Amino acid sequence: MFILTRADLLENCKNNICLVHDAELEKRYLDAGFHRGERQYQLKDRHKEYSVVCPEFRNGGEPIVIIPEFLVPGRPYPVYVYLSAIDLYSSAPEKGQRWAAEETRKRFGLTTFAHTTLGRALKAFVRSIGGSAHAAQEAVEAKKKKGRFPTVQSTAALRWQATRFLRAISAWTVRRQASGACCKLAKEWFMEHRRFLL
Repeated sequence: MFILTRADLLENCKNNICLVHDAELEKRYLDAGFHRGERQYQLKDRHKEYSVVCPEFRNGGEPIVIIPEFLVPGRPYPVYVYLSAIDLYSSAPEKGQRWAAEETRKRFGLTTFAHTTLGRALKAFVRSIGGSAHAAQEAVEAKKKKGRFPTVQSTAALRWQATRFLRAISAWTVRRQASGACCKLAKEWFMEHRRFLL
């Protein structure tokens, strides 16, 4: 289980190492008899690689990891990179996923960010916001029928659902504002869907 906490932006980390710390949560788990460890994740952003060190608590059951709001465990980019790419693609129906992936690479100084990553992120995002599973299935079926990557037309339902959710932050003009808005959005969504312990 992951518990989201506020953290500084990656650019504020010293020596490209971000140490996640939430004194109140850590005290609660230690007082309840949990043992503390750490997990480390690697992220890429703005031509740099970062290590994010998160506290992990165990007490015989599922481990509890306190993560920063910009981290998607197991993914190589911060959450705002994925949300920005989804927003770019979803709000420009005349453009394709390759265009949105290239713009995302430029915007966030990445050497790689594939259009296939964008496609998977879009489907996962729509599922996570409670969007129609039918829309995701339509995109998969379209891909199977044509034997290639889904077209702009076949992802229309997914893009519409993403745009509807992201419309409040779709006018991003500055990367730092985009990063903050995405982290805020991620935290709000997580707080609505999290399971509480203790």
